[in-house]
Amino acid sequence: MAVTKIKAIRSTVDSAIAYITNPAKTDEKLLVSSFGCSVETAAKEFDWTKEMAKQHGMPDTKILARHVIQSFDVGEVSPELAHEIGKKFADEMLGGKYEYVLATHVDKDHIHNVRPDRAMRKAV
Repeated sequence: MAVTKIKAIRSTVDSAIAYITNPAKTDEKLLVSSFGCSVETAAKEFDWTKEMAKQHGMPDTKILARHVIQSFDVGEVSPELAHEIGKKFADEMLGGKYEYVLATHVDKDHIHNVRPDRAMRKAV
């Protein structure tokens, strides 16, 4: 059964994206995809989204992005299936409104998806 964790990215989005898209972890980047942004420019696009959110009255926050980790048990899924599950999960959770980068890591015994996203939500 998959386990999902969500952490805040407070330092640099560039470093997080570089780490998760590492070719050695992602089958030479075959298991990397994105929505609403380009993998190569995602960090800049996340910054732009944050600035636009501030201009529309959303509070400034020290959280630059969210880091979602979805881990599967050993042998539970193939890398390709894990990646598809990760995309469906991201699309459902973000509703097609927020950009993300998704990478499936295959460098450990267990397969896991890693996804930074820039989901800006209005404070209630």
